[in-house]
Amino acid sequence: MTDFDYSKTIKNLEKRFNFEKKESIKFSFFKLERSFKLMELLGNPHESNAFTIHIAGTNGKGSVSSLLSSILSLKYKVGLYTSPHLYDYTERIKINKKNIPKKNFIDIYNEVEKMITNYEKESGIQFSFFEILTAISFIYFKKNDVDVNIIETGLGGTLDTTNVLNSNIQVITPISYDHQNVLGNDIESIAKNKAGIIKKGSTVVISKQIEKAFQVIKNESIKNESKLISSTYSLKGKSYLKNCLMNSVIEIENTEYRIISNSIGGYYLDNAALSIQTINQIKKFKFSKSEIETGIENNYWPCRGNIKKYQKRIFYIDGAHNEDGFKKLDSSINEFLKKDFIFIFGLNKNHSIDSAINFIKKYNCKTIISRSNHPKSERIEYIEKKLEYNDINYIKSGNTKEALNISLKESKINEMIVTAGSLFVSSEISKLIDNEQK
Repeated sequence: MTDFDYSKTIKNLEKRFNFEKKESIKFSFFKLERSFKLMELLGNPHESNAFTIHIAGTNGKGSVSSLLSSILSLKYKVGLYTSPHLYDYTERIKINKKNIPKKNFIDIYNEVEKMITNYEKESGIQFSFFEILTAISFIYFKKNDVDVNIIETGLGGTLDTTNVLNSNIQVITPISYDHQNVLGNDIESIAKNKAGIIKKGSTVVISKQIEKAFQVIKNESIKNESKLISSTYSLKGKSYLKNCLMNSVIEIENTEYRIISNSIGGYYLDNAALSIQTINQIKKFKFSKSEIETGIENNYWPCRGNIKKYQKRIFYIDGAHNEDGFKKLDSSINEFLKKDFIFIFGLNKNHSIDSAINFIKKYNCKTIISRSNHPKSERIEYIEKKLEYNDINYIKSGNTKEALNISLKESKINEMIVTAGSLFVSSEISKLIDNEQK
């Protein structure tokens, strides 16, 4: 296996329709029956003896997936499937927090291609990029006989490829506005789509939701005769930072948990509490309080409220990109960070800029606009137009490396630099810092 072989595999995979890179308002490609057909052609890899946790929501589902994996992998073999990746496709498919080896990825991809080629030619139907990638994850997990599957939805729930699973537990993180061109323009429609993962007679664990979303989830749970658990907790004392880590104590059902986290912000406690509630609902696996605390401390989910020190500056790297995300970023700044900071901002296509504009206006922060190398990165000209319309001053950069250099020139020693708006801009900034510090 060579890097060329892997690059060729990725190139072939990316020839398929990829909604992550090209979102269309007219897109009507989501059809679960096609995903079931793919599974049938591949020998139904979605059917296994593994205990399966299926996770949907707008914000936090990746973090919750990672937290659950970190806890469960202390004692069991755990398959984790998430999206998007930050740097490499292999990040999406992990067993016990280790990426799928490139050789395994290539081999399974080639197996899949052989098994579907005739059907695609004869039927004229082509499976999507995400369907193939999901199938690769299921095959990899089944071949390795994992004990637990933790599967994050790609988009929505009802028609998402991952919904071919007959999961044991469904987890729903906070629901807010996102991908309205596909999921609908109101919270009820979005919630209905995401609640589509709920299975008959299962257990559903949900984070705190806005009332309209909660009612939809509640009704879907009743319809499916499922047990609905709302995640609640109380914060004991005040959270504080030590060595760039957040230290907190939360109480859940009369048990106190010490939370030490690389992700900074009250929202992360919501994610941790949701993960703990989920673990506590799994009768098959038992974990002590100490084991749960260790699993949470061992977890690292990059570009989600992480602090990095670089060139005697403090970088807060976050993926906030919608209304709920910016509310949580605002809360984190107020609770833990300096309110005088430089802001590196990027945007992805089909994401609203309104929440970012409100954020910039509130803090009156010096703003550097940039774009990532990702195909869905919004044009700088579009961001300029929106900021100028709102009378916001900014510094323009052509790429993230230039944005990072500008932020260092414009800042003073110990000054805070915040990156948000686009997970891909934040991930590129994070990688540039890491590469410089090697």
